[in-house]
Amino acid sequence: MKKRITKDAGAWALANRKLLNFLMIVMVAGGAVAFYNMNKLEDPEIKVKMAMVVTTYPGASAHQVELEVTDVLEKNIRSMKDIEYVSSRSMNDLSIITVQLSTLVKNSDVEQHWDILRRKATDVAGKLPEGASKPVVMDDFGDVYGIFYALTSDGFSDSELGKYAELVKREMQEITGVAQVNIYGERDKCINIELYEDRMATLGVHPAEALMTLEGQNKTAYSGYYESSGKRLRLSVNDKYRTTQDIENLLIQGHENDQLRLGDIARVTESYEAPVRNEMRYDGQKAAGIAISALSGTDITKIGKQVEARLESLKANRLPAGIELHKVFYQPERVNNALGDFMLNLLESIVIVIGILMLTMGFRSGLIIGTSLFVVVAGSFLVLNLFDGTLQRVSLASFVLAMGMLVDNAIVIIDGILVDLKRGKGRREALTAIGRKTGIPLLAATMIAILA
Repeated sequence: MKKRITKDAGAWALANRKLLNFLMIVMVAGGAVAFYNMNKLEDPEIKVKMAMVVTTYPGASAHQVELEVTDVLEKNIRSMKDIEYVSSRSMNDLSIITVQLSTLVKNSDVEQHWDILRRKATDVAGKLPEGASKPVVMDDFGDVYGIFYALTSDGFSDSELGKYAELVKREMQEITGVAQVNIYGERDKCINIELYEDRMATLGVHPAEALMTLEGQNKTAYSGYYESSGKRLRLSVNDKYRTTQDIENLLIQGHENDQLRLGDIARVTESYEAPVRNEMRYDGQKAAGIAISALSGTDITKIGKQVEARLESLKANRLPAGIELHKVFYQPERVNNALGDFMLNLLESIVIVIGILMLTMGFRSGLIIGTSLFVVVAGSFLVLNLFDGTLQRVSLASFVLAMGMLVDNAIVIIDGILVDLKRGKGRREALTAIGRKTGIPLLAATMIAILA
């Protein structure tokens, strides 16, 4: 009487060798393509479920800010759903409200909640006192600036350096996959007006008169239309200040109905705000920082190549001699190094495993285990890419742990096959029986390791 072999995965594989070989080729080839196309990052993306509502109220005390601004905004914000907590801080001139969403909120729904938060803040903007700014919702804490350059200049003014930094910023924003480009260390320009007390006393001009005259200047005002013969022409008054000389020529009404120029009682100069809030230096030189962040779900290594190509084009065609770009932090290199180390470790582990197993279990056993290790890892890349996964430190560490489990399970199976062959069992029975015996225990052990 012939022994009946139970139909299981091992028996099916032996009966369909051509199909199994084809699936292995697909896993290896698909894994290689997935490894190239998969998004690569240094660390996994984390969706920050926290936002801040910032409102300025210049001249107000902390008590006024609390009663007139913070309390009004906070009551309306608390009517939102899915909020973990709301905390506020009222200071002189400033109100800060922190909103934390519930951890149960899906990552895909976070942006929708921030849109609701903006609407809640805008709804009560009309109830805020005169002098308070519009509430600003800050929710971009999850952005990571993975590429940072220092732009230095030799023989150029701060103004010229700022213009070239803006040029680089515009070029970087045109790259597909770039989320934000910020300039760090850029100084804000300002107009300084120094009043001469002796001249004001001589001409009989009070400082308040000069300030009141300046307050109402340079504003866009409705100037009306001119209608004639069925045609309507828009009127405009071209009184915008373009130079400091225009400000010096501003007329001030005196006490005795006489008119004076601002330049008669003050000195007008153009400079930068002081003290400096943010200043950057690179090797002792004044510099402007160019910080670049990538969109969620993009490959930072590919974006890095595009950034470098665009910068090389700028250096060759549009940036003058003396304007230099220096790498301060370049995440694509760190990601490439991490991936290179992983692939090297993978190949080393496969060679070491095969070598040791060939010495202890025989040439064919070591070759089979090493091949299975390589095929499964390649197939894992394919599956990870299908589920929009990314290659970063956490996923690479998971691969290292998974390889240990694969080797352990493969050794158990191969050892069981060798034992059954020595006991005289047929080759087909030896290849399938060990899977039926150890399948459930190995699955349970693997699941425990994964859960742990």
